[in-house]
Amino acid sequence: MSGRKETVLDLAKFVDKGVQVKLTGGRQVTGTLKGYDQLLNLVLDEAVEFLRDSDDPLKTTDQTRSLGLPRDCSYACITN
Repeated sequence: MSGRKETVLDLAKFVDKGVQVKLTGGRQVTGTLKGYDQLLNLVLDEAVEFLRDSDDPLKTTDQTRSLGLPRDCSYACITN
């Protein structure tokens, strides 16, 4: 292996659609995918983060916070 990361997903089919993203570090965000690059940095519109449980930081709660239009989200997992 050359150490290069290759894109496994074809994200073009998700542009302008609602997606749920699990970021590196465990944060979970939903929003409308507006764009992405080769490194899988994502641009989400109307993004909402699900807050973590204070007793168990590996779990998310139903509580959310609006992020608006975050940039440069580190990709981990995307589901439709």
